[in-house]
Amino acid sequence: MRRPSSSFRPDIQGLRALAVTLVLAEHAHLALGGGFIGVDVFFVISGFLITGHLVRELDSRGRFDLAGFWARRVRRILPSALLVALVTLGAALVLMPPLVRGQLVEAGVAALLSVPNMYFADEGTDYLAGNAPSPFQHFWSLGVEEQFYLFWPIGLLVLWRLGRRLTTGRRWTLVVLTIAALSVGFFAIGVVLTDRSQPWAFFSLPSRAWELALGGLVAVAVHRGVVLRGVIAVVAGWIGLAGILAVAIAYDSGTAYPGTAVLLPVLSTVLLVWSGVSGHPAGPVRLLGLRPFQYLGGISYALYLWHWPLLVLPQAAIGLATPVPTWARCAALVVAIVLADLTTRFVERPLRRAGRSDLRTVFLGLTSSVTAVGVVLGVNAVVAPGALTTDRAAEPVVPSPRPTSTEFVPRNVQPRLDDATSTSSEFRRAGCHNEQTRDSTVNSCVLGDPAGTTTVAVIGDSHAAHWVPAVEAWAAATTGTRILAYTKNACTMVDVRVRTAGRPYTECDTWRARVLERLAASSPDVVLLAGSAHLDLVDRSNRSGQWSAGLARTLSALPDSSRVAVLADTPEFAESVPRCLSANLDDSDACAVDRNIGVDQAWLAMERRVTRSADRAYVDLTDWFCTATRCGVVSGNTLMYRDHGHLTERWARSLTAPIGDAIRAAR
Repeated sequence: MRRPSSSFRPDIQGLRALAVTLVLAEHAHLALGGGFIGVDVFFVISGFLITGHLVRELDSRGRFDLAGFWARRVRRILPSALLVALVTLGAALVLMPPLVRGQLVEAGVAALLSVPNMYFADEGTDYLAGNAPSPFQHFWSLGVEEQFYLFWPIGLLVLWRLGRRLTTGRRWTLVVLTIAALSVGFFAIGVVLTDRSQPWAFFSLPSRAWELALGGLVAVAVHRGVVLRGVIAVVAGWIGLAGILAVAIAYDSGTAYPGTAVLLPVLSTVLLVWSGVSGHPAGPVRLLGLRPFQYLGGISYALYLWHWPLLVLPQAAIGLATPVPTWARCAALVVAIVLADLTTRFVERPLRRAGRSDLRTVFLGLTSSVTAVGVVLGVNAVVAPGALTTDRAAEPVVPSPRPTSTEFVPRNVQPRLDDATSTSSEFRRAGCHNEQTRDSTVNSCVLGDPAGTTTVAVIGDSHAAHWVPAVEAWAAATTGTRILAYTKNACTMVDVRVRTAGRPYTECDTWRARVLERLAASSPDVVLLAGSAHLDLVDRSNRSGQWSAGLARTLSALPDSSRVAVLADTPEFAESVPRCLSANLDDSDACAVDRNIGVDQAWLAMERRVTRSADRAYVDLTDWFCTATRCGVVSGNTLMYRDHGHLTERWARSLTAPIGDAIRAAR
């Protein structure tokens, strides 16, 4: 027995409202660290609705109008997306730092061509990190849906025709089993990719398609009369709603996502959508049918589009070091609701109902997107990029304690702002630093004098690697110094368990053990241990206690014959220094940071106490970067940092005096 489907489900409209509310709350940092799961709710809803429409046509006509389906998708999605994308790009080019102009144009073009998810995956974007996000980042979910809409109806049509010689029942069984198998396969891809390449797991169609497919599976079940009824529907509905809210509260940026964690919000949404077919008043349908939910659900698509740039662009305009106050974020959401209402009334609904549903509409949509891309690229080519320096020069200076910062970006600054983020050091360019999170190899690069009688080893993460040019410069001024450098991205030599991309960084544990074996075999004369003080630990409780115990274990594991110095971490900035400077060419102090904010004095005191208890040297070089109150970013004509906290090669090489002091202080 088949149940006729209604063309409108108030409970689904309310579920849309819930999904967009979760996303807005998380993005505005108001509550619900796991609010990003609202996108997964949208995926299930979309899969359910479009598959339901397609299977009804297949069952009644034996085929469906593919061009008509795509035309409806174009009219539903494209007009509002084009409007928001173009407005966002124009505003971003005015408000965001000039240094990110190229990235803005690339991301905008990707959004207009419906491939933003692939762009952000290729860029290695960590969606959950929230560091200087692109104003187009939220378009990734549209990319996933649009790509799904391209392939899914073709697959269903092919599958239906393959089963044309089967009985009707067996034909539908073929459809169900195939969708189920595809869902399992795509889910497995997401789990594997989360462990191996989290950005591709988060953004790519193959790792997300199963969520829409599972919604489609429910649509097929409902169409064939497999529905939840009575008490079962009521209980399933409330379990589904509770599950969505629970994961929104429990998950956060540290959750390995999507991975297996995505199962809970997806299955909860499936229960809620499936149970809502019965319309039982004791279920959540009455709650979701309330007028506020219906209103927000009706504008949810446009609201999703508008809210993100309205949150991101003001933050970019004032700089990441100054958080947008809560009242301003709430005001941005109110503005987003107003714009979403207007967009829905005057763009989305009129254009969705107008015109023909055929290939001409599809062609018009594609032409509009390509034309918009052409306009963007043309304007970008014609309009000159903003200056990245002032017209004033600065003389080089020799580093000294409590340095005086250059108050502007000199025209002879080295390295240039647009080169700083893409360059590091010769040590890293030669492949001596392990950049791969999935690799536990200890790279074997010998620097300095390979036949030197004195061996200095530098060990730690990328914050240790940025000291290598300084050690090389110091060694070049001495004789007979051999340098061993064992460094790996985001991997501390302190014996603690860290996480990367939301998962335990087990490769780091293996790498660290191998480094200790190398040191035991080579017994270097001096070991310089350095690293970031801002790594994410697997266990987030008592972070300082874990670090102090881990540092003590590492120090005791180093060769007794080696003299050891632990280097305090360098200052950390809220925003990439070159990016900030590009928007503050005449006021570099706007990108500086208070010393008590950029340097965690309590953390350094803890490390100093542990190191001295182990009878090793602790060397704090903060005075070479900061005055008593501020840590600057430009010294003479030298740019000091290439991002949030890594030293530029030029600045590091100028620090031969303090690094020499550190080596001599080792004990």
